[in-house]
Amino acid sequence: MAVSNHAGECLRAFTAKVLREASANVEEVVPVVLAVVGGVLCAAEADSIALQTMEHEEGSVLWASFGGKRMAFRFNPMTAMIELRTDTLEGHPERRFGRRSLPMDILNFFGPDRAAVAARTKS
Repeated sequence: MAVSNHAGECLRAFTAKVLREASANVEEVVPVVLAVVGGVLCAAEADSIALQTMEHEEGSVLWASFGGKRMAFRFNPMTAMIELRTDTLEGHPERRFGRRSLPMDILNFFGPDRAAVAARTKS
């Protein structure tokens, strides 16, 4: 599995991969992936954004740290949702971002409170 850690390159590649995988639902997925990628860009800790491509599986995983916690964002084409897990790719997602997500769901995760917590925990 390859890992890239240039933020712009990672975010662009993750977005492109999600949109390719969501071809049947692309109209619904575009606003969600743009909101999530924008949130990662604005709220993630500096130099923590990395893209992990999976060798034997479809998709890729966008990793970023928020307040010292390493989080994985992975698109699930079966549900057309971006799933969020902390420190792992296994188990039940902590959050899902999809077309039925309210703008407030995304704001609650990436918004000003998240930025304040991340700023307080930086060394």
